[in-house]
Amino acid sequence: MRKSWLLWALCCLLLAGCSGKENDNPAGAGNTAEGQELLVAQELSQGKTLTVKAVEAMHFEEPEEGYAENHTCYRIIGTLIYMLRVESGGTDNAARLCMQVYDVEEKELTQQVITPQVQGHEGCRLYSADLTADLELSLKMWEGEDRYFLVKTDLEGNTLEVLESFPGEGYPWNLDFWEDTKSFWLPDGRIILSRYDVEGQRSTLTRLDQEEGESPLGELPGDFVNSLLADGENAFYYLGGNSLVRWDMEKNTREELFMMYENGVEPGAEASGLIRNQQGEILLCRLQRGKGTLYVLTEEELPQKEQIRLVSLEGQAGIYYIQRRAAGFKQNGGEIPISLELENRQEYQEDYRDRIMAEMVAGTGPDILYVNQDDMVLLQEKGALCDLSDMIPQETKDVLIPGVLELGTVDGQLVGLVLSVEFRTMATPFGVWEGDGWNLEELMGVLESREDWECPFHSNGVWVDGYSMLHNLVFMGDSSFLDLEQGSCRFDSPEFVRLLELCKKYGSTGTFEERLEGALDLDECLELMREGEVAVQTMFAGGLKGYSNYRQRMGEYGHIVGFPVEEGSGSYVESAARGYLVVNARTAYKEEIGKFFSLLLNYDNQFQIDEGSVRMDVIQDSVYYDPWMECYRLLRSSDTENRVVTDLTLKPDGTTYLEEYLDFVESCRPAPYIPLQIRSFMYEETLPFFGGSKGAVETAEAIQSRVRLYLEERK
Repeated sequence: MRKSWLLWALCCLLLAGCSGKENDNPAGAGNTAEGQELLVAQELSQGKTLTVKAVEAMHFEEPEEGYAENHTCYRIIGTLIYMLRVESGGTDNAARLCMQVYDVEEKELTQQVITPQVQGHEGCRLYSADLTADLELSLKMWEGEDRYFLVKTDLEGNTLEVLESFPGEGYPWNLDFWEDTKSFWLPDGRIILSRYDVEGQRSTLTRLDQEEGESPLGELPGDFVNSLLADGENAFYYLGGNSLVRWDMEKNTREELFMMYENGVEPGAEASGLIRNQQGEILLCRLQRGKGTLYVLTEEELPQKEQIRLVSLEGQAGIYYIQRRAAGFKQNGGEIPISLELENRQEYQEDYRDRIMAEMVAGTGPDILYVNQDDMVLLQEKGALCDLSDMIPQETKDVLIPGVLELGTVDGQLVGLVLSVEFRTMATPFGVWEGDGWNLEELMGVLESREDWECPFHSNGVWVDGYSMLHNLVFMGDSSFLDLEQGSCRFDSPEFVRLLELCKKYGSTGTFEERLEGALDLDECLELMREGEVAVQTMFAGGLKGYSNYRQRMGEYGHIVGFPVEEGSGSYVESAARGYLVVNARTAYKEEIGKFFSLLLNYDNQFQIDEGSVRMDVIQDSVYYDPWMECYRLLRSSDTENRVVTDLTLKPDGTTYLEEYLDFVESCRPAPYIPLQIRSFMYEETLPFFGGSKGAVETAEAIQSRVRLYLEERK
């Protein structure tokens, strides 16, 4: 069933890179409910001995005219790929099963259509279908309301058995999307079940005998088993997260043989499978929307192929959209494949980052990098990045959010590309401040005007701690405490000491959990805004939905004033994942990388970014009126087939905040760049101050000393 496979695929992406987690039990320890010993897999080692030898494509037939797809299930048994598509339509609007079978060896596709008729259940409809280990069709039939029953047929559609109700626990086929069990039928006749425990982040494998029940095999901490292939009696290949692993159960060793994102394998498939062909090679099969891609894997040393090397120094954070576009680059106009590399083990990421940065400074390194803002600035200072201006078409630049290109501009040169954004701003009640904006002196005056603020500084109903207040007021505004261009700072000034004391006085001292537990609900926020008991309300969110919720919390009693600045807008746009794509100045593939950037920024693909699109036209077109639901909806993300929509918070008159949001987006400036070192100095020196063991003047002087020394070293 489509929803089932999508959930499994989602779990794979969320769990990718978790396989290095320590076991809770030593190997061989742990017991099943029946008291039988359960083998707990050892730590995962990296071999990466397999590479892609060839890529084969196959396509299933679309539904014939008059019929539409309802549910689809894919099964891989031996060297046969089964697609079981439940269709509705036709003159009698009856549901039917279209079963298509692709023979990997013969490269032949056959099709059969089955319309089940069940005596005594006239009027029932086919709901979903699956294929059991005995090559029986498992048909889930619907009789109305919540009544379902099971029909088993052979592959010709002849009824073998009818169960008056659909089996519950213990029947591993034709499961609904929330089930945690996957079943695998191995060519030697074994039926293996894998159950994933989301909380414990581990899969448990058992062997199923349909007469005697289940017997334990082993447990895989940190891994979700998406596909399984036997390698003899006591070893398995399995697809866990984004890697192919061989588990030798006799020696209890696990070796990672193949990483999908490093080899151009597109993520997000509905179903995956592992097949061994007549030559003994493993075929990794990815099935999506009626199409199949078969990657032939080999241990042979292949000739070095030309490719564009893309490296993420941020691990997997924020990389999914780029990963998908890179994997499909050659199918969408690219001439040279893009290979993505990253280090997803936290303990090794710093060493990996240092090595890649050294390569870049030495004049080698990857063609494209995904980096944070600090590394982008550092690479530009070293002269390692090229100007991206000519790689982005003018017609694309014309529809981008104002400030997006400026976010990636360092010393007047466009060197970084931002693909998704979010926004920050501030609001206050009209009764507290009526001006359209304010500076820091005016905001401090507001805070000092009263001693009894009920909620002086909060974000989405959560009372903000003292350091967060300080960070927002110093680093998000254009205060006079720091001037990076001039290389000067004034953290030892009386104004900064005064600000420190205000943040300590009005910032929450509770833990984050305590503050979250005491968060204000919508009505409480509105009441405090109405009564003028809120001094500052901050917003840190992406997209129209977050903005609309923010406006709802203000009601008609408050207005957006932005962070304290001397002039202009105090509202900011920034990279949603804090990531930037940059290009090696010495790359030989500028033209191809330009094609890739156009693919990342084009209209259709930007609809696949959950609300954070950098295109104004995508934001404009994401809101539509649903006549069936009689309400406005927000298209949060969409690709060829899958759409994620949500309701929108509306104005009291029933209209959306789209027009106001577009004006707000137009007004936002790029968030100021503050080097990580300066932020670290601020945090380290204010920690004892907010803890009560250090005075404000002493703290201010310590910050001034460290920041001034840093600025002098930069010169």
